[in-house]
Amino acid sequence: LQQFSPTRLEAKTQVVGLTKLLCETPALLSDPNGQQIWGQALACAVKIVCSPESHLNSLSAEGNDDDVEIGYDATFSLLHFATRPSRDPFPEIADASTSLIQGVGLVSSSSPGQLTPILAQCLQDPKLRSGFDTLCQKAGVQL
Repeated sequence: LQQFSPTRLEAKTQVVGLTKLLCETPALLSDPNGQQIWGQALACAVKIVCSPESHLNSLSAEGNDDDVEIGYDATFSLLHFATRPSRDPFPEIADASTSLIQGVGLVSSSSPGQLTPILAQCLQDPKLRSGFDTLCQKAGVQL
């Protein structure tokens, strides 16, 4: 499989979707298979947020999406290949990474002690763990 660099909007959409899955599906934490899926989904979300290619940590919220450059300059071609401005499907969420960590914090507080072993298992990679810890500090959430 080829890996691609998601645009800022694609990365935000992926993180928001994974956050909703993690925080709004308590049935995942009720059995071992669900806990494994929950941990993998969290690891994927942290990997997306911490990836420099996702542009989620950039200063500017707009203008980070890749624009296609067209070499031919005729008017018809410009109109035919004109790009539409990106529309944010989640305008109410300013920072997807903070939303992710706050949601995990709420899940952790609603079921104390249950997430600790899942976090230890899914964040075994030191880069993921340090990225997760940095996100927790940034959001002011302690797990």
